[in-house]
Amino acid sequence: MFKMNENGSSITFSFSSEMHLVDRVIQSCRDYLKHSGVSEFSQFRLVLRELLINAVEHGNRNIVEHTVICSIEHMGEWQFRITVEDEGDGFDPRTLDMKMPKDPEEMRKRGYPLVNAFTDQLEFSEKGNRVIAYIRIPRMTVFRIRDDNGWQIITPSGDITASIAEKFRTTLVELIDKGHSRYRFDLAHVEDIDSVGLSVMIVFAKMLSNKSSNMQLEIINSGKALIELFHMTRMTKTYKVIGGRPESV
Repeated sequence: MFKMNENGSSITFSFSSEMHLVDRVIQSCRDYLKHSGVSEFSQFRLVLRELLINAVEHGNRNIVEHTVICSIEHMGEWQFRITVEDEGDGFDPRTLDMKMPKDPEEMRKRGYPLVNAFTDQLEFSEKGNRVIAYIRIPRMTVFRIRDDNGWQIITPSGDITASIAEKFRTTLVELIDKGHSRYRFDLAHVEDIDSVGLSVMIVFAKMLSNKSSNMQLEIINSGKALIELFHMTRMTKTYKVIGGRPESV
C-alpha cells in the first residue's frame, strides 16, 4: 500500500511497512523539493531515510500490515518539518544516545546520531512512536539574465558556491557562444562566493578575452565583504567593481 497527497506547502505519505517503499518516498520527496527550489538534497535525504527505516524496522517491526505515515511541510524560507509516525509500541526517547559509536566498525546505533547532527530540532511524542524533525536546507541559486542596451545583466538569486558552480559555468558559456562581450553581474542577493565560484568567474573572463577584444566585465551591488574579496584575489584587474550596497541589505 502506498498513498501520496500533495497539498500546497506540504506532502503526505501513507505506506505499508515494506523497505522498498522507503525509496519511493525518497524519490517523490526529491521531486517535491526540486519544485521548491532546493539544491542540496543529500542531508535531507539522509535524515528522512533514517527516520523512515527506523519506523519500518524498529517501530512496525517490518509487519507489512502496519502503516507508516510521513509528512513534509515547508515552514518558510529554508526550513522544513518532517513528521514520521508508526503503529509500533513506541519507546522512551530519553533512552536515546545521540553520540556516534566510538567503534568505527559498529554497524548499529548510528541512525539517530546522524539525524540529530543534521537537524535543528527533534521532538518525540510521549509514546515515542512519532518523531518530528526540523531541518534547514538551502534554496537553489538561479541566474536571471536580461539584455540592457547590449549589456548582459546576470543576477544570481543567492550565493555562488560549489553546489551550483557547474550550472553557473554552463550559463556563462552559453552566453559566450551567443557572441556577447559585455557583462554586468548584479550581486544584490549574493552574500557568499566560495573559491569554486571565483574560479568560474576567473575562467569565464579568460575565455571571453580569447573570444572578444572589446570585452567589458562589471560587478555591481556587492556587499563590503565581497568587494574586499575581489580586491584580495585581484579580480578587480579584470572586473570593474562599481559601488556597493548598504550594509543593511
